[in-house]
Amino acid sequence: MILQNKKTPVRWTVIMLLCLILLTGCSSTSSSSPGTEPQDTAVTESSSKAGEISATQNPTIAVTEEEPVTHDQVSSADNEANSFEIYFDLLGSSKQDLINNISEKPESVDEGGLEYKETGIRVWLNTDTGIVNQVFTQREDLDFKGAKIGDKAESFKNAFGEPISDQNGDMHFKYKDGYISVNYDTQTGVTFAVYLLSEDF
Repeated sequence: MILQNKKTPVRWTVIMLLCLILLTGCSSTSSSSPGTEPQDTAVTESSSKAGEISATQNPTIAVTEEEPVTHDQVSSADNEANSFEIYFDLLGSSKQDLINNISEKPESVDEGGLEYKETGIRVWLNTDTGIVNQVFTQREDLDFKGAKIGDKAESFKNAFGEPISDQNGDMHFKYKDGYISVNYDTQTGVTFAVYLLSEDF
């Protein structure tokens, strides 16, 4: 039996050892130990965190999407800017208030009035109190609650209701604490001027 027993050749032993070493080396490089991450992932995460911190510390760099301004919003803003209310609110103001509110030097007109050519209005102050009691305009871009100078007189009736008086092309409407006098052509019915009044006449 001793003569029949064959020894394993040395070269097979060496080959098996090399295979074991290679397998062990491959498994250790392909899998990472618990709690560690590949280098690329760690770099990406750290740069992401750095971006979050800088955005928090400096909000101005944060990108925000703004909603586009619609046509209706623009029209609404234009109407508000050109509303006759701006000039109606001048009634009861002092001369100093006019200087503060209108950045234009006026020219003197008849009966002690002041004309603001660029603004497109004329203003008269009460001689006793020194406060504004009349504002005149022919500006066709002013919005009178949907009506404009150059429209038919009916458009002002639609805006302010029935006038308290209507004689010889001059309609008077009661409005808030004052009055609105609309001048129109009696033949065509087309309006051409408006007086804003603190007292009716």
